[in-house]
Amino acid sequence: MTGRRFGLYFAWSRPREIGAPLGALDNRFPTLAEFRRALWPFLDRAIETAQYDKQDIAGFLDHVILFDFEHFENVIKEVTGQAVSRIQREDDQPPVKELDDTFLSHIDTLIVVSLDHYKTEQRASAAEIDAVAHFLQRDNATLVVCPHHDIGAAASQTAGGTSALKDRREEFFHHLDGLVPSQQRIGGFARSLLQGLGFPIENRWGLNPAADTDRTPAPLRLYPDLDTLQVLRGVKTFNLHPHLPHLHVPASMSGSVRVLARQQINPAAKPHPFVRAGSQYFNAFLWIPPEGSRAGNIFVCDATLWSAAFEGVSSLQSLWENLARL
Repeated sequence: MTGRRFGLYFAWSRPREIGAPLGALDNRFPTLAEFRRALWPFLDRAIETAQYDKQDIAGFLDHVILFDFEHFENVIKEVTGQAVSRIQREDDQPPVKELDDTFLSHIDTLIVVSLDHYKTEQRASAAEIDAVAHFLQRDNATLVVCPHHDIGAAASQTAGGTSALKDRREEFFHHLDGLVPSQQRIGGFARSLLQGLGFPIENRWGLNPAADTDRTPAPLRLYPDLDTLQVLRGVKTFNLHPHLPHLHVPASMSGSVRVLARQQINPAAKPHPFVRAGSQYFNAFLWIPPEGSRAGNIFVCDATLWSAAFEGVSSLQSLWENLARL
């Protein structure tokens, strides 16, 4: 056992997420009842009982999203001998739990799960950025920043009318997930944290990943010569979440950010602006090695890489174990 201490930091405002008006289709999570209906009969176990007492958005957060991270937590506990600390930035009880030196002093690997909708305005404060920068001065520190997709962003920047609707329709028919609205912009906290640390990496789009003929994830395009830490040793695939972001690295940062893995876009999916621009793969896993006074490592990837819900779990488990043994 490595003894390495992990923290999962869910960077959302739970009250704002579960308080989203259900009459608004965009920029909110589904309710548990909507999720059950869309996936019937596969989630019929989640009928309204004492265990599944919340059929609203809170039920979806608890019984779907947070539940899907339990396998990761169990693997890490088995490898490290330490339970994973799970913190929600703003849960049902105040105050807001910001990242600070006290919390980070008990963590070796911090995974920031940025599943917050942009409209909830979750941003890393100056004090949080300073605390994370201080954390990264430790030799054994690891920061993993995990945004999710940004669907409908291009449409939001289009000046109204039919062109905006056309853009949103094109993105929807590319990923074909009826539970995702025409605009769902997620990951604002991750963007603000990376920006504050000097790495303005952006999560873009919601791209449908390629699958093999047996409906398992298609192999990653890996760059082992760049992966000197071997964090992706034994990792062959990620997962088949139907809408994954391209992690855009500005050209000015190409010398300091290493792309360790790219994932293939589903060639059978409907057209998408990113594909029409000539892309067949998207950046799926980044490493920012130590530099200057920063002794710790920074990784950037999608939030679903810690979930057991979208296939590829055996390969993902290799990633989890590699991180635990860094």
